[in-house]
Amino acid sequence: MDRRTLIKTLAAMSLAPLGATATRLAVAREQPLRVIVPFPPGGGTDVLGRVIAASLEGALERSVIVENKPGASGMLGADYTANGAKDGSMLLFAGLVPSVRYYARPPEDVLKQLAPVCPIARSPYMVAVNSDLPAKTIAELVAQARREPKGLTFGTPGNATPQHLATELLQAACGIEMLHVPYRGTGPMMTDLLGGQIQVVVATVAAVEPYLKSGRLRVLAVTSPERLPKYPDIPTVAESGFARFSAQIQFGTYCAAGTPEATIAALNQGINRALKTESVHAKLAEQGFEPTGGTPAQLQDALLAEIRDVAGLVQSGKVRVDL
Repeated sequence: MDRRTLIKTLAAMSLAPLGATATRLAVAREQPLRVIVPFPPGGGTDVLGRVIAASLEGALERSVIVENKPGASGMLGADYTANGAKDGSMLLFAGLVPSVRYYARPPEDVLKQLAPVCPIARSPYMVAVNSDLPAKTIAELVAQARREPKGLTFGTPGNATPQHLATELLQAACGIEMLHVPYRGTGPMMTDLLGGQIQVVVATVAAVEPYLKSGRLRVLAVTSPERLPKYPDIPTVAESGFARFSAQIQFGTYCAAGTPEATIAALNQGINRALKTESVHAKLAEQGFEPTGGTPAQLQDALLAEIRDVAGLVQSGKVRVDL
């Protein structure tokens, strides 16, 4: 083999992996992108997921379909994605920790099943109560809860969901104990709050906002470090006498572990493009969300830190994780 032929052969061999990757990306773009939401329609995760999904059609130049896969506090949707194709055709849209099982395992276990793609957004919670409850402030709610240990009930979209964790952290900060009532999603939880079957929720702005004018619930505080510009009259938990408390829900996207890095990079770039558009910013702001965006590495760091932070609640028995 002469020198010129050898160079051509080596060049072809070096480009082969790139060609294969390009082929996989092209095949993936021809398929609809399936965005998996691990909770029922109508909740905060679903609302945000649909906003992002709609924006991705233009950013990725492919059709996008939203599929709700609720159950087991996010486990079913996470497992469905982890066991799916590794070609970029399926994207899990979930809270920062996509499945509650990971709270009871070594933090790095999640990376064996799911690959972080892109941070999406964050939102504070609202502490809301049924309007029949006498409490008008966080201080009054705390006083009633202390008088009646486990006499008040709080609802969550499911055991070990971000809302459950935030409520447990709030209880710890306030020195109270209420009775936990887990639901299968935000919609049923809000229905029972309005009906008086439960008294308290710590829920996203998107979940609470539609009912603010109904007169059937009352927002006592927000969990962000500062008041929300949209609701300047609602105090923060911190300024209500619990200075160290703040909590926010974060969202991210994941695909099956083993998906090629080039595919993940392409998805990440498209999602970041979508998050920078004015229309997406406006729609997220309407729902109380702040776009974040970023790299897979940033999402991975936040994910592992969150699992480590919550380990104490699991070990104390305040949060039960059913594997």
